[in-house]
Amino acid sequence: MHHIRECLPQLKMRVNVLIAQCQTLLNSYGEPVQDYGSTLLQIITRFATAYTTTIEGTSRNIETSELCGGARICYIFHETFGRVLESIDPLGDLTQLDILTAIRNATGPRPALFVPEVSFELLVKKQIRRLEEPSLRCVELVHEELQRIVQHCGIHTQQFLVMSGAIGYFFDKLQQEMQRFPRLYDKINEVVSNVLKSRLKPTNEIVENLVAIELAYINT
Repeated sequence: MHHIRECLPQLKMRVNVLIAQCQTLLNSYGEPVQDYGSTLLQIITRFATAYTTTIEGTSRNIETSELCGGARICYIFHETFGRVLESIDPLGDLTQLDILTAIRNATGPRPALFVPEVSFELLVKKQIRRLEEPSLRCVELVHEELQRIVQHCGIHTQQFLVMSGAIGYFFDKLQQEMQRFPRLYDKINEVVSNVLKSRLKPTNEIVENLVAIELAYINT
């Protein structure tokens, strides 16, 4: 009895603390869901807004240690991809022997007085094809960043601030829903990632078609 009398106050205090923490967490989840369709639409809309603001640079959770979102995509287009294009030598991989061979093959058995147009187009097309690989790489980098934004939104929706005392947990609306419906947000992440992945092949095909268009007509 003496031992119980000594331990009971401390045990009671611990139980009260746990009850208060659980009650605070329960209150943060909000009222019971009445309209499932409306709630689902609101959650998807908020996630879409978070994704959009990350791309546009208007998100509250702006990174300061590295480029992300729209800024990263802009960097990929103008810096990474731009530098690769500028580094391509128009005459690279073309030796004088290659040029002479192309001219001779285009003239047949007779010596040429002027450079045949066929040989010029042949050499130019060879150089244009060199643009395809860095262009496809640019698409891949942008796709990776778009996928990273999905994870970026998920990370920030899971973050919450824990304060001492009776203040408890502080969640914004999106963070509350992430804590309340974690499986739903996992599914949203999965669906968005699959949508982005499904558009990668068509985007690559567009790039390949653009290069093919340039190859189909050489403006001489």
